[in-house]
Amino acid sequence: MSEEINRDMERAEEYEQTTTRVSALGQNKFELSTGLIIAARYADKLRRVALVAFSKIAPKEVIIRDVSELNKQLYAKIVEEMKLGKLDVIRISVDAEYDNQNKKLIFSNLRILRYITEEQCAEKYKDVISENEKLKEEISELRKKLEDILSLLK
Repeated sequence: MSEEINRDMERAEEYEQTTTRVSALGQNKFELSTGLIIAARYADKLRRVALVAFSKIAPKEVIIRDVSELNKQLYAKIVEEMKLGKLDVIRISVDAEYDNQNKKLIFSNLRILRYITEEQCAEKYKDVISENEKLKEEISELRKKLEDILSLLK
């Protein structure tokens, strides 16, 4: 576990230098975002983003403890509820606040966005698109019949 924490700290410092995925919302409150990732990597990425955001405010042990609890909740939501695969592309955003009195991170407003490919989208709506084309043809035929009827009446 210690080796994993050291690796995360190194990556967190690297993230801080290159791309932070943290927005300040107030004193000791941040919006954490994983950016686009595959679902299998959410836990590592979220832990590293939290370490970047809270490393100067909260003890590392508290950050790791509380993010691991959040990751358990996320697992239930991502795998069991949303039924996402390991290679599905997602973005996780969550508001996090450090409660200095209770020495605890408080998470709220959790959002998980799933991204799908154009092919997946087309496949999902293939039936709707097909029905739409049929309806367009029917409307076109009806319009032609109405024009014929109107020309006969004149």
